[in-house]
Amino acid sequence: MKTLYLIRHAKSDWNNGLKDFDRPLSGRGISDASRIGKHLLNEGVVPNLILSSSANRAISTARLIAAEMVYAVEKIEENKNLYHASPKEMAREIWKVSNEVETLFVFGHNPGISELIGYLTEDWAELKTCCVAKISLEVDDWKALVRGTGTLKEIISPKEI
Repeated sequence: MKTLYLIRHAKSDWNNGLKDFDRPLSGRGISDASRIGKHLLNEGVVPNLILSSSANRAISTARLIAAEMVYAVEKIEENKNLYHASPKEMAREIWKVSNEVETLFVFGHNPGISELIGYLTEDWAELKTCCVAKISLEVDDWKALVRGTGTLKEIISPKEI
């Protein structure tokens, strides 16, 4: 069994004239990411690996959450292929993960990250900014990740914790 946490980036700042890829987090995004990180730490969640889109708002969210969880920020793997990736593209990146990893965090963007939840679990859930989907996977090998191999265990929202 593997556990996958799919996390949408926190709220970003649209009022800065930057390209989409370069948009920073808003003040609310920063506080939401810190709140989620503290919550996951308090719940005893320990990621073996964190993968993140290399877009500023996604990697910033990953770094803030990791810092709260006492996960070494320099161990976060930035992946440009996760930027606005489709579910199939995200799955391809997850298939590359070592099977020694039991708990994986993936930070990304909508609509792909929400669509990946549906693909893996056959349950629909739209992740709002900085929300986390915990998925239990009935696989021992990340390469076996296919439609219907997951069960959506919970959605964690910064507004509800």
